[in-house]
Amino acid sequence: MSRIGVVTGLLIILAVIIVSAGCLSYSIGTVLYDGDAVHVNVDNKGEARDAAMQITVFDLSGFKQVEVDKIVHSVHLSPGTNDVTFDVALEPGSYRLFIYMMQDGERLGCVIEDLEV
Repeated sequence: MSRIGVVTGLLIILAVIIVSAGCLSYSIGTVLYDGDAVHVNVDNKGEARDAAMQITVFDLSGFKQVEVDKIVHSVHLSPGTNDVTFDVALEPGSYRLFIYMMQDGERLGCVIEDLEV
């Protein structure tokens, strides 16, 4: 393998590590709707932390994506699995949820989930 190939490979690996560094301490798991609220399971693999979570809800009916709600919560994430609840009333239909995790004004990551009600 040439030196250029090795250097390129190392740069790609370094870029992946840098991009994913903020995402390694937590992960967003199951997203459920119970008729009154959206429940988001967050697995915090690190120490307890205070953060903010935002959920933006889009209605997907009629072959378009229309924002119907945006909710931001301050959350305290204990080590392990945490259930974060967003109160929202959704009519039957298809929705797309953008779930953001933020800390100290910096976005740590985003997960996009489709939901059928």
